[in-house]
Amino acid sequence: MQADDQVMLLVYVICAGVLLAAWYLARPMPWFWRLGFLAAMTLLLAGMTLPPEVIREWAGLVSSWWPWSQESDLVTQQTSAWAHLVLFALVSAWLCWWRADLGVWVLLGLLVALSFGTEGLQLLVDGRYASLTDVGINLLGAGIGFVLLWFTPRRTRPFVG
Repeated sequence: MQADDQVMLLVYVICAGVLLAAWYLARPMPWFWRLGFLAAMTLLLAGMTLPPEVIREWAGLVSSWWPWSQESDLVTQQTSAWAHLVLFALVSAWLCWWRADLGVWVLLGLLVALSFGTEGLQLLVDGRYASLTDVGINLLGAGIGFVLLWFTPRRTRPFVG
């Protein structure tokens, strides 16, 4: 096994650990919401840690069925920033909606750790780089989802069975 393969194996093991933690964190959610949260986390981790050539290959697959996508490059700096923002907002909103019981500081700590952690993992992936700008975009996305806490009344969850 080459050094690059060992590093990627380490990245994937860390991602698997994060997904296991997400599964545990999502335990109060109904099963379909729990699976959705795990899917969102998987998409976030894949988008943040896969090598660029794999992402370009996936973008090529998407462009084969997405209307008008052949007319533009799907992998640009702007799409990367939007992906960071949307994925972190989605995961943050999901967590804040279903796990408001954890409290503001615990949720904030989890989201900040996820933001810095995903950027740190990019340092280990060939062709990827970490940037403080991306951390800021991650935190902005997390903040958008986090704002949901202030609009979430203390209530019983309607889907909890």
